[in-house]
Amino acid sequence: MRRSTAAFYGVTGGAMVAAAALVLFAPLPAALRLVVIPQTAMLVADVLSITFAIRAARRPGLDRNTRLAWWILSAAFTALCVASVLFAAFPDAYVFPVPGHWVRLGCFVPLMLAGLLTMPRQPGGQLAGWKILLDVSAVVIGGAMLLWYLVTGPALEDVSLERDVVAFALAYPIGDLVLLFGVTLVLVRGVNVAARLPMALLGGALMCEIVGNTYLGYLGAHPGRPAVVQWMFFCWMAAHALIAAAAFSASRIEGTSQARAPGRLSVSRLPYLGIAAGLSLLVVATLREERLYPWTGLVLGALLLVGIVVLRQVATSRENHELAITDGLTGLANRARLQDALGRALVRGQRSGQSTAVLLADLNGFKQVNDGLGHAAGDRMLVEFAGMLRRAVLGSDVAGRLGGDEFAVVLHDIGSAANAQAVVRRLRQEMKLPILIGDVVVQVRAAIGVAVTGPGEHDADTLLRLADEAMYRAKRAERDGTDPDMEPLAADLSDAVRNGQLRVHYQPIATLPDGRIVGVEALVRWEHPQRGTVPPLSFIPLAEETGAIREIGAWVLSQACRQVAAWRADGHDLHLAVNVSPRQLEPGLAERVFAELSAAGLAYRDLIVEVTESVRVEDPVAVDQLRRLHERGVRIALDDFGTGYSTLRYLTALPVDILKIDRSFVAKLDGTPEGAAVAETVLRLSQMMHLETVAEGVESPGQAAELAGLGCVNAQGFHFARPMPADEVSGLLSEQDPASV
Repeated sequence: MRRSTAAFYGVTGGAMVAAAALVLFAPLPAALRLVVIPQTAMLVADVLSITFAIRAARRPGLDRNTRLAWWILSAAFTALCVASVLFAAFPDAYVFPVPGHWVRLGCFVPLMLAGLLTMPRQPGGQLAGWKILLDVSAVVIGGAMLLWYLVTGPALEDVSLERDVVAFALAYPIGDLVLLFGVTLVLVRGVNVAARLPMALLGGALMCEIVGNTYLGYLGAHPGRPAVVQWMFFCWMAAHALIAAAAFSASRIEGTSQARAPGRLSVSRLPYLGIAAGLSLLVVATLREERLYPWTGLVLGALLLVGIVVLRQVATSRENHELAITDGLTGLANRARLQDALGRALVRGQRSGQSTAVLLADLNGFKQVNDGLGHAAGDRMLVEFAGMLRRAVLGSDVAGRLGGDEFAVVLHDIGSAANAQAVVRRLRQEMKLPILIGDVVVQVRAAIGVAVTGPGEHDADTLLRLADEAMYRAKRAERDGTDPDMEPLAADLSDAVRNGQLRVHYQPIATLPDGRIVGVEALVRWEHPQRGTVPPLSFIPLAEETGAIREIGAWVLSQACRQVAAWRADGHDLHLAVNVSPRQLEPGLAERVFAELSAAGLAYRDLIVEVTESVRVEDPVAVDQLRRLHERGVRIALDDFGTGYSTLRYLTALPVDILKIDRSFVAKLDGTPEGAAVAETVLRLSQMMHLETVAEGVESPGQAAELAGLGCVNAQGFHFARPMPADEVSGLLSEQDPASV
């Protein structure tokens, strides 16, 4: 505890204890004991409350709701201070109503309630909200029964009481019930960690106010009863002192923390305390009272309490059931619920004649995220994928988590395998947009398997096994490429360069918005003598794995440099972009690039070397080669930015000149702010860091126009031209005026 905090609590606490001792025990005149000392103590506490509440509201780092709550509470404390002044100013202050009563009931009570309700609340589901409402209702009804028995009932029954006494007996209990509602709601629903101590102190203050006011109302409703009012003043003094302590505590907190869950002990006890108070009063009334007045309110309150208990048990049972069948991390169905849903779906399909399907998905790269970024990042990845799964399936389907990084969906009445594949396509579409975990951008990938069964064909276990087999087939296919026989392909790849089977295609890079060609990206193609055209996704990973990528990359660079030099000789001012694999970033690469550029007659700045985020920034050799290229004027482009396990460290650790906006971001462009959010963010980032940008995968005039509007200068994609042989690019270039290029 800070020294200033200890000093405050020590001085103010000591002063309040001394004042309380004088009020309770000192042989002083009544006016001094019951007016001057308590009113002075309360006024001092009120001034402190206002001062510290304003300081609490002006703390840096507060969220909007917390700041607003403390401004409202400072207004409530001001109203309480005004009420204290008015009570001290009027000698007949306790004759109802006087200005002090109006200010306290009309200003302090609603402002206090508004401040309490504005405090950030603990998030929860619908069931949690109903449970909180029932818990608060139990406490308020118990308090209402107590006030009815002590104050309201006697005041209404005694016809000899004056109307202002009855109004007083009704007004304060109603105000106290309102505050009891606010305090109980705050305690039950849980509060912000930074507000935990201030709210506890405010709760104690309001409970002291309620006790003092209840006794005051009791004295008014029972004229002639002997009164011991010292402890009533003590309750009010304690309430004002606790309010000052709450404001002081809030003013000392730096920033805010995340909301905490409500304390289980206090939450479980509060409603039962209310129920116990109400039912105990029934017993007391039965034993001690012969009049009928208590029974109307007490019996009604008891019935309401019993109803609340029943509803609370129903809500708890429902919540326990939900917890038993729900995965705690993702909120999806757990294994037990999935198996139950699958069993029900198969039975229903047998009756209706409809097919049932199971979709299994296993995340790729989850272990790397978990090991490299921590378990919190792994959990975030699971939660994000769960959201993708929810959005991909229909409302009647059941999505769940089997365990680890394995998920499943039970597809009811799917109709056909084509409909099941439509779900897979929707899920893959959801996975195209990367997610941000801390400062790391992660592309979620998953192997997906689907099994479909007709009515009565398979049981649940068999269907799950078939889906599992399909999933692992998909995982092997993704790992090995699309070709089923990779070993012969690997042997053929080693001879592809020597046998002249490789081709270089060029995809034009155009400016926005006019579409003029200012550069080309060199892309390798393999024309296999038996297999025909082999997709790059099949042989590029294989070339990297076997090391053949070094020879292939050197050949592509040589061919592309000579071709671009020829186009430049014809008057076309083009630059060349080539892709460099991490396996190529080894000693001697920079010298080989410089030699090729010199042999072709190209300037260093005419070449752009594209690398992906698979380059390890911790690899000193790779970073050194890139820096040597950059120092001579070769530009470095970061390809597919934001789709791997990327961090902003790449932009500072590597000598990057150009960011290439990945096609998955461009595909989201649809004319809406949401669709343009990621692309716009990358563009703004590049402008802040003085980097050029190139948008990939532009397939429509609308995307090109939107990118131009966002400030993107260069783009490539099918909208401008597909990758094509050199002679076709020459035809496109001939259509442009060389002088304009």
